[in-house]
Amino acid sequence: MSHGQAHIQHGSARGEALVEAWNRSDRAYVVAQLADTVRLEAGRPKMPGSTSVFRLTTKAAFEAELAAFPGALPMFSIVGLFEGLNTICLVLEDTDGDALAVTIEMDDDGKIACIVSYREGAAEA
Repeated sequence: MSHGQAHIQHGSARGEALVEAWNRSDRAYVVAQLADTVRLEAGRPKMPGSTSVFRLTTKAAFEAELAAFPGALPMFSIVGLFEGLNTICLVLEDTDGDALAVTIEMDDDGKIACIVSYREGAAEA
């Protein structure tokens, strides 16, 4: 593209593969996509237990949290999906019909270094 603008494509094979792996509770695939250290930011998370709005975690700690989650991981359907050079932006809907926006940033090695999620109503939390 001209003028130094990043190319943004609609759809993302990598984003779709990540959501599909999450939906089939393929924890190993999800963890394999992570950098050694991951920054997590969440507005109004729905996961059980207390979750910080911002935190750094390690790949091993993230893997342990997924392993400790009882049963299948919560499922999501993709409403919108865009990909830039090092960023995947997803708009998801959970089984309750609640929307979730997720931005995933990759490091130079193509591993997930940051996950920012936002749920509708986060400002009221």
